Amino acid sequence: MLDLFSYTPAEANYSSIYQSFTNMREIFHQTGRYDDSNAKLDEVIKIISMYLAFRKGWIAKFPDEHDNHIVENLQKVFSETIKLTYYRNQDGTSIFGANPSLLLRKGDESLAKTLVLLVRQAIDTALMSKELDQPFDILNESFGYFVRDNFRSNIEDAQYLTPPEAVDLMVNLALSDMEHQGKNIANEFKVLDSTCGVGSFLSVFYHKSKSYPFFNGKKLMLFGQDKVERMIRLTKINLALFEAVEHQVTIGNSLAKDSPLTLLNGSMDLILTNPPFGAKFGLDEISQYGKDNLPIFNPLCGKLQNIDSELLFIDRNLSLLKDGGKLLIIVPDSVISANGIPALLRQQLKSKATVKAIIELPSVTFAQAGTRTKTCILYLEKGIASHNDCVFVAKSEHLGFDVSTRKGVQVKIPNGENDLPIILKAYKDFANNHSPMQVFSEHPSCISIEYNAFVDNSWTPSHYSASRFNSLAQIQQSAQVDAIPLSELVEFESKKRKNESYSANCYFVSVLHVIGEGMLDITGIKNYQPITPGTYVFPDEILFAKINPRIPRVFVVPDWKRKTLCSSEFEVMKAKKGIDPYLISFLLLSETVQNQIKNLTSGTSASHNRIKTNELSNVMLPVPKVGTAYEKKLQSAIKEYRQLMESLYKQTLKLSEIREVFK
Repeated sequence: MLDLFSYTPAEANYSSIYQSFTNMREIFHQTGRYDDSNAKLDEVIKIISMYLAFRKGWIAKFPDEHDNHIVENLQKVFSETIKLTYYRNQDGTSIFGANPSLLLRKGDESLAKTLVLLVRQAIDTALMSKELDQPFDILNESFGYFVRDNFRSNIEDAQYLTPPEAVDLMVNLALSDMEHQGKNIANEFKVLDSTCGVGSFLSVFYHKSKSYPFFNGKKLMLFGQDKVERMIRLTKINLALFEAVEHQVTIGNSLAKDSPLTLLNGSMDLILTNPPFGAKFGLDEISQYGKDNLPIFNPLCGKLQNIDSELLFIDRNLSLLKDGGKLLIIVPDSVISANGIPALLRQQLKSKATVKAIIELPSVTFAQAGTRTKTCILYLEKGIASHNDCVFVAKSEHLGFDVSTRKGVQVKIPNGENDLPIILKAYKDFANNHSPMQVFSEHPSCISIEYNAFVDNSWTPSHYSASRFNSLAQIQQSAQVDAIPLSELVEFESKKRKNESYSANCYFVSVLHVIGEGMLDITGIKNYQPITPGTYVFPDEILFAKINPRIPRVFVVPDWKRKTLCSSEFEVMKAKKGIDPYLISFLLLSETVQNQIKNLTSGTSASHNRIKTNELSNVMLPVPKVGTAYEKKLQSAIKEYRQLMESLYKQTLKLSEIREVFK
């Protein structure tokens, strides 16, 4: 049992509503009344819509859990509710379908009483939270509990609902920039979510915008679209919960020519959205959507294979924006880091939009939806950046919750502090001071980068972490050393050499054979006979493990008097003329260099991170300045370091030979 007295009011509200929906799941399971999770959701949403209408004063009555004729009275209330204009589509039809009715029938009194009690509790708590300026997205939660698992087999329709922490940040970022614009905001301000789900972005933006004076006298118009009819229903009820009036929510494929959104091309001031990830669209479909909807990808149809939905939706949303309009969109990490089509999109974006910010989210963000895919918030403004612009880059570490499984349901458990408010404050500071290479926060990392230095290189936030730049600053501020990129000290040999197969009397080094500074598993190296080919290496060359560089694996190849190969997970480097390879190895293992390396990795998980060769080549090494006392001191240390390493290699080889005698 959770101790609500130890929680903040907001956390207690979360816990209370979670408990209500957990109980709803239990009562459905116990009665076995509905097998289909969507039918369960629809029935709950109908009761929510009725009670919400009652609380808003749109209808006069709503039964309580003590009503002995509760099913009959719910039927009567529902017949009134479906006539309300708040629950009508643009064409006048009911959001509940052509012939809406409750599935509850005579004999369902016990189920109905429990549902009414739990819905009352959930809605009352949600409305109380709203009054306390802690809006709780009740429909996000009801959706998550009842149908999250239902879409797992159809990735295109997967509804990975955006947690309120991320929604709040994105809305606040937009409002912060609008506050800077002040009087320049259009009299009719149009906000869109092109894949609106349950309407979280639209409802929260509407709620928060009312506290900003610059909206006084402005007409705020909300637009939403989703291809799933149920999502339209949920969005409209969500907007009713927040009392939003001017809105147009339609059903349709937002990419398609015949979508209602096509009429809105080039007119949106702001788009806040979290599109579906990972759905593949073929060239035939993309060609049918037209150049007006997909100005980047449609002309490239004949040159590309299937394209992921998240890439198409960036293109589509930009076409919906007016010049100067802003897009805040959640995308998977691949959009900002992968090669191939994502890299092509990033190249195209440079001539069509300005990157204002990229904020990496922690892997727990969508864990409640069953995925720990790395994601980030990409903030674009339609139009080309000026030469003086900078990019705000941040990496969130905590959202203030963990996710665990309870009775088969993924639930959020409050834990730690949500660092997104710190990122928001840092962004506001950045907006007032656009100087590049400035650290606004170290934990979470928030910095500004000179625009061209960013867009022409990596877009991965961790590559621009505050700790990395503090390490660089530490090197650059030293009077004893020069910061020199690794590429100026070594030749990168891996791509120059053909792979060779293992053969007898050959040593083969894998990443796992490097077990510490200068320590190698010689027996393992001698006995390893891999099927996959390796790269031929020579004595005094430097091997650096590119996979999982958070575990430092660097060594200089000994002269074993034996042909030696290494796995492709190593970067093979040869020190340039006059440079001691042991100096390079020693510096690569130093703290200031390791801080840079660890922040230049890319990958989907901690166990599959790796650093790319071009990123490794840009790592800055603290090389002693000629003639300084530090140079003499380090030269002496490196001489001793080489002697110790060479001795260690010889001794471990000898130990291996002694043991082999007694096999």
